[in-house]
Amino acid sequence: MDRDTYAKNFAKRRESELDGQFRWMPRMYRAAASRLEKLEKQAERQFPRVFDRLDQARDAAGDSIPTWCWLPVAQVQQVLADHYPHRTTRAPGATGSGLAALAASDAARLQAIGAWRAAGRHMINIHDRTVLELRKAGDRMPADLPQRWPLQGLYVVSEAPNGALGAFLHLEWDEREQRAELRIAPDVAPTAALDRIPVQPLHLEGGTVTEAARRTVLTLQAGVDAVLGTETIPDISPGSAVDEAARMIAEKNAFWVAAADWLASDRVTPFDAAVMAGAEPAADWPPAKAPSTGRAPMLWLAGPAG
Repeated sequence: MDRDTYAKNFAKRRESELDGQFRWMPRMYRAAASRLEKLEKQAERQFPRVFDRLDQARDAAGDSIPTWCWLPVAQVQQVLADHYPHRTTRAPGATGSGLAALAASDAARLQAIGAWRAAGRHMINIHDRTVLELRKAGDRMPADLPQRWPLQGLYVVSEAPNGALGAFLHLEWDEREQRAELRIAPDVAPTAALDRIPVQPLHLEGGTVTEAARRTVLTLQAGVDAVLGTETIPDISPGSAVDEAARMIAEKNAFWVAAADWLASDRVTPFDAAVMAGAEPAADWPPAKAPSTGRAPMLWLAGPAG
């Protein structure tokens, strides 16, 4: 697949060549590709050459990191501390723990985009009928995701009134805790903005999304205590602040958990969208490796297998 010319398959002038029911596809592609390009450029302006340095850190880590994780967020934070100590996102009056939280947020966003880049810049659109099914998927947490995860980072893209919105999905390996996490980074601001991408970690344990969210909340509180030198005895009883936070996180992210589970299963057939939009030969899923040239994202249409 020639990624240098890939985007030409979705050029506006080619929309008339498609059946009416598919003319949304090139519009969505162009809008999403533009968003993603802006995010990459914003990251590279704020942190010049950051992805080169992060890729070098990943190469240096080698087999010490599971193949399904691009680069643990702690190592991303270390690269930022070593090379960009004065370029982290700032907020008026923020000091100490506040600045540390902002630096951690920068690292989490760069990890999400970096994993997507390193995997080959793949966007995947889930069929509307499947989206409806996934919204009813329930509370199950697929703890075995690392054994099935197809690419280090994905961008799940959907049509939107302003063209396209999406979310980065990738897996994190917490080296200190020896724990796997699913990380969800929605890209839904009206215009692409690096500092408006939140990143929600969810421990891949606990059996349910709610229990995974509860364990995640407790870990985050323990991290705050470590920074502040405090000790919090959490109340995890029904109706407590921890319980309510976990339920809110679970409700907000259950769809993305179900989507990640489905995309990593044998129940899905991703189809190279360029075949419908132009004359490209069909690529196979999952792609073998990231291309060495070309920055254009590749679009896949995902429907039920068979």
